[in-house]
Amino acid sequence: MIRIGNAQVSLERREAFLDGKPIPLGGRAFEVLATLIKAKGRVVGKDEMFSQVWAGTVVEDNNLQVQVSLLRKAFGDRGLIQTVPRRGYRLAAEVSLDVPCLGLGQSPLCTVGDLIEPVDDGVSVPVLVVDDDPSVRKALGRLLRSQDIPHHLFASAEELFEARLETSTACLLLDMHLPETSGLEVQAALRRLALPWPIVFMSGFGTIPMTVQAMRAGAVEFLTKPFDEDQLLALLESVRARAVTEGRKWHHARRVEEKYQRLTQRERQVFTLVVGGLSHKQIAKEIGTSEVTTKVHKKNIMNKMQSRSLLELVAMHNVIGARPGA
Repeated sequence: MIRIGNAQVSLERREAFLDGKPIPLGGRAFEVLATLIKAKGRVVGKDEMFSQVWAGTVVEDNNLQVQVSLLRKAFGDRGLIQTVPRRGYRLAAEVSLDVPCLGLGQSPLCTVGDLIEPVDDGVSVPVLVVDDDPSVRKALGRLLRSQDIPHHLFASAEELFEARLETSTACLLLDMHLPETSGLEVQAALRRLALPWPIVFMSGFGTIPMTVQAMRAGAVEFLTKPFDEDQLLALLESVRARAVTEGRKWHHARRVEEKYQRLTQRERQVFTLVVGGLSHKQIAKEIGTSEVTTKVHKKNIMNKMQSRSLLELVAMHNVIGARPGA
């Protein structure tokens, strides 16, 4: 899904929703909207719009004006589409990949309780291929099958996020240029969800700034198409092994988070003070209670967090502090 303000649009399913309710759009109006979305804020001239929406058909200018008016009315926002005098139209609203996040430990892929445990080695780690080019998907699928590497093929980011894959241990072969979004936006969405899948980017043409941005955001590698199959297989061997390590860390963090959620607000406050090195007397003074009460809080924290030592408690607190939004 693509988010535009309070609206969501699926270009593949040709559907639009406003505040969760379907928006009835005609075929021409949807094509106009799709063309503006793909332009990503660029002004789309009338000639370009006619060639995209009314290809091979002679139409009058007012047909385009009517469709734009219908879109503005359907979305309840006259400022949604900006008219640029003597140039054309542009989508004025910010467009982003919509990945609904239900909170820490949950994602649109599945809930934390449904995720399978990480495997012991990289042999069973699936490779998720996201590329809109059918020939690329076919070639990669054939290569991965020949090596008995489990894999899933997706034509878009939307297909990936709707697949609800029940694994935290996987790696991505991700095309940088997708029809509705970019690989960098998909990478950012996965980071917001704290999913640990290592990413290898693919592109028919890569620029240095693009590569730098991807690597700084945590990508493992950036491959320029066409790439050598042996090189790719060697890379995947190390990337899948890394996926196992990252998957274990992910599950450990979720288990710590589940325990942390059992603590009361007062216990969370004492937790922070305990790992900060304060004595019972200092903590009691800080929170305005007795030392005896402080000791009770600490005992409850150790039990709920299932911690056997202060050192282990500090390590758990570090995991909590590293979570998104902490």
